[in-house]
Amino acid sequence: MFNKLQSMFRRTEGQVTILFALATVPLLIAAGAAIDRIRLDTTRTEMQAALDGATLAAANAENRTIKEREMLARKYFKANFSAAEENSADFTVKVTASTVIANVHIDYPMTFMSLAGVNSATIDITAEVMRPFEGKAEVVMVLDYSGSMDKKNKYQDMSAAATGMIDELDKALKDNALKIGLVPFSAMVYTSMNKNYVTQASATATWTGCTQDRKYPYNTTVDTPTADADTKWGFTNGMTTPGGGGTPKPENTGKYDCSNYVSNKLKIVPLTADLSALKTKLKDMRPLGNTNIPLGAEFGWNLLDPKEPHSEGAAFSDTKTRKYLVLLTDGVQTSGQFEAGGGRSIAQGNANLLELCSKMRTADVTVFTIAYDITDPAVTTLLKTCSPDRYYEPDAGGTEIAQVFSQITSQIKNSHIRVSR
Repeated sequence: MFNKLQSMFRRTEGQVTILFALATVPLLIAAGAAIDRIRLDTTRTEMQAALDGATLAAANAENRTIKEREMLARKYFKANFSAAEENSADFTVKVTASTVIANVHIDYPMTFMSLAGVNSATIDITAEVMRPFEGKAEVVMVLDYSGSMDKKNKYQDMSAAATGMIDELDKALKDNALKIGLVPFSAMVYTSMNKNYVTQASATATWTGCTQDRKYPYNTTVDTPTADADTKWGFTNGMTTPGGGGTPKPENTGKYDCSNYVSNKLKIVPLTADLSALKTKLKDMRPLGNTNIPLGAEFGWNLLDPKEPHSEGAAFSDTKTRKYLVLLTDGVQTSGQFEAGGGRSIAQGNANLLELCSKMRTADVTVFTIAYDITDPAVTTLLKTCSPDRYYEPDAGGTEIAQVFSQITSQIKNSHIRVSR
């Protein structure tokens, strides 16, 4: 009997040893995974520091060409990220007139995790810095003054925040280094231009009135109108109703007539150094009508462009002047816009906005978008696509709008170089 018990215990002891050995494998993998994670986080931190330093070095270097700045960024990163070569780091850098953007991508090899079939982990990091700048700034504020802005104290808070931006920029930039323009928009915009640029030409040399967009594709450009009527501004007798159904509703008659834009003080202010007058305009403006976001963007870009109908802007080739556009809206597009073939639709208005934003960014205009008191994903996605890295989403009824304008102002001032992401 005793011998049988001894034999049984020996068999059990062998089974425990086997089970313990089997249990050790996942325990070792788990412990190894923690070690791999620590190594991965350490590498990511080192990469981020090297990448930040590389973009800062490239941006802050004096009297360097774009190519020289890019080479400097590469050299700095390689010197400060010890594992750059052994991990085949994929480093890219782009230098523009206003920013330095760098990205690094590596597939970091795992040691212990490879036992579980995980051979590598991806690290992908981007850094962007504003280049220091002491030149001139041209800023156009494209602000929604549609009827919905008359709720929750929105237009008043927006006006106060915009005034704060003007004051802050005025203090930060040197004398004669700042011009600001203003485009209040709703269904139409109220402005003045040469009579040859509008379809409703007046007898005098300068036409003053309300307009919607030009025929497509001119409503997505800053091309100066020609003798061709399609290239000129004017107004239409109706809009495409939301959803595309029903009879188009007039946007320039009755309570939406241009005379009401006049009484509500909703006139475009071209780029000006008279900031006191600009603040007075902001204080006097009142909301009216529907929402035509791309129309505001179209005129905002025209204010920044040196060609007629507004020629106050510096040439885009002027490297000493940077251009900024701040676009704010509190609602969905409710006005139709011209599409190819002459039709008008709200969907085309949204498409036109994205085309305008893309072209402005290509022209080196820094575009900021603000979805003010908006939760509709169709609108927030539209504005985020318009300005992917400079998009804001403040609520109404608090200090958020003032904070957003202050954040944008800090970027425009660029009084010191900083990592922005």
